[in-house]
Amino acid sequence: MRKFCILVAVFISSCDAPDGTRAVLLDSSRNRSIEYQIRTPNEEDGVHPLVLLSHGSGGDYTNHTWLIEALVESGYIVAALNHPFNTTQDNSNTGIISVWDRPADMSRLLDYLLQDPKWSELIDENRIGAAGFSSGGYTVLALGGAVYDRKLINTYCSSEGHGPDCDLASPTSEIDYSSSSLSYRDKRIKSIFSMAPAVGSAITKESLASIRVPVYIIASKDDELVYPSHNAIRYSENISSSSLELLPAGGHFIFLECNFMTHIADWYFDELDLCGKEFDVDRVQVRKTVALRAISFFNSNIGDVSP
Repeated sequence: MRKFCILVAVFISSCDAPDGTRAVLLDSSRNRSIEYQIRTPNEEDGVHPLVLLSHGSGGDYTNHTWLIEALVESGYIVAALNHPFNTTQDNSNTGIISVWDRPADMSRLLDYLLQDPKWSELIDENRIGAAGFSSGGYTVLALGGAVYDRKLINTYCSSEGHGPDCDLASPTSEIDYSSSSLSYRDKRIKSIFSMAPAVGSAITKESLASIRVPVYIIASKDDELVYPSHNAIRYSENISSSSLELLPAGGHFIFLECNFMTHIADWYFDELDLCGKEFDVDRVQVRKTVALRAISFFNSNIGDVSP
């Protein structure tokens, strides 16, 4: 399974990123360089709602061009980032496990955007949402208040019913757990759209019960990597402000945009199905539907934006 993780890290990057402002934010306090991209609507006059976007483990923000473009076309500014040590070009065992580092990346980028005159003049600080996939789905829920508990994940991964997500990386002495159980709630985040969220079995029920912002969780019933019963469904059952939608089919990677490199990966390696050849669904149409769900959800919760 570790081979699977390495191959995902190598192959799921898109060849091209959408147009927009690209830069690197240095978080010297945590020794992290955060690559990010900002897309703005064509009509730049006035202020707009903002959606922060978090990618999955071993991926990058270009995997979700389909969602970025849909949100921008609907009047949203989108700030998508790459989480250090857990991206296509920079992936590590420690980065895969240390998911609690991710929400702080999001808050640090938001700090910068709201302090920089170029962006603060365009962003309505009262209309900020967050969207994420897989580990990114956990990340945005952590911004709402979800808290990681090392004991819970150890119990889950030691049980007979654990999923293949437990085999993606191996805990080592290199991992610093001192910040793992902190709360990364960011009160500036007013709504959360979480796609196939991971790490569900590691999150305390008490912290999920404390989440008050609107949450939309969407996952595939036949997710072969992050089982909904331990993740999407568990999150939803314990977040009173959440709505849950389970897609009838499509697998975990239905939320990724297939490209040249993912086709090559699927052709060479049987354990990968990044392009969904084992699933009889129209992937493009499913992503269009998911994008419409996201737009409708954010329209209802962070402002009067026309679809």
